[in-house]
Amino acid sequence: MRAKTIAATILALSAWLVLAAPSARADDSLKRIIDQKALTVGVALNPPWILKKADGKFAGYDVDLTNALASDLGVDLKLVEVPWNDLKTRLLKGDFDMIAAGYASTPERAREVVFSDKTGTADIRMVATIASLGKKPGKALRAPGYKIAVLSNSTDEAAAKEAFPKATILSFDNTADVFAAIIGGEAQAMVATSPTPQMAARLYDAKLTMVGGPLLRTPEAFALRPDDVRLIQYVNNWIGARTADGTIAGVRRYWFGGFKWLSRFDTSAKTEPAKPKQ
Repeated sequence: MRAKTIAATILALSAWLVLAAPSARADDSLKRIIDQKALTVGVALNPPWILKKADGKFAGYDVDLTNALASDLGVDLKLVEVPWNDLKTRLLKGDFDMIAAGYASTPERAREVVFSDKTGTADIRMVATIASLGKKPGKALRAPGYKIAVLSNSTDEAAAKEAFPKATILSFDNTADVFAAIIGGEAQAMVATSPTPQMAARLYDAKLTMVGGPLLRTPEAFALRPDDVRLIQYVNNWIGARTADGTIAGVRRYWFGGFKWLSRFDTSAKTEPAKPKQ
């Protein structure tokens, strides 16, 4: 209780300081959201960060976090779904206030957007078909042409190319198609951010198996426009406060600590072949 009281005080004080700052008139990003009574967030389907239920409503780790953020701001949450590769462009265009979709903070992306303080850290790992590994998994993985499915323009893709230089990398525009590629037989393995590989191995334990340890560890954060300084300050203060009171850790335990949430969703991957990006 004391931790939550302290966190609430920090948030209230940070909001007051932001709005009272002499330069606040030069940057109305936080005031804009409060006046519009809505925090608009760009998302792309990427379980378990962003999922869609049968009724069309969103759920997931980043949905829970941004819901809590909007609630503390006293505004509604508006989620705008766009293709993964359009997230950054649409953010910079002004179509939403921030990105929250398991979007890893990287130096390359930070050239154009500003990342908040991290909300967590994730491992990028591989899951492969048992049949493709044979009796000598190491040899199979090093063989030229071994087909690995990844999300296009992602840290998963970069990690796969670095770890398996002789492999054929099949990149797709969304996580559902990555999943479908390995289940449908188009790919022999997939590289993705945890817990997606573990989820795949759990759902298809007769066909898939985890391979090795983490290929890369990445920080997760919200992405915002560089000129929205006041909003960035508030979001960072919010992350600090909700980290201190255990809110973020609690949400993370639910979505990443197990798979009880699977029963709430249709997690069956479509088996029709998806077209990889060339």
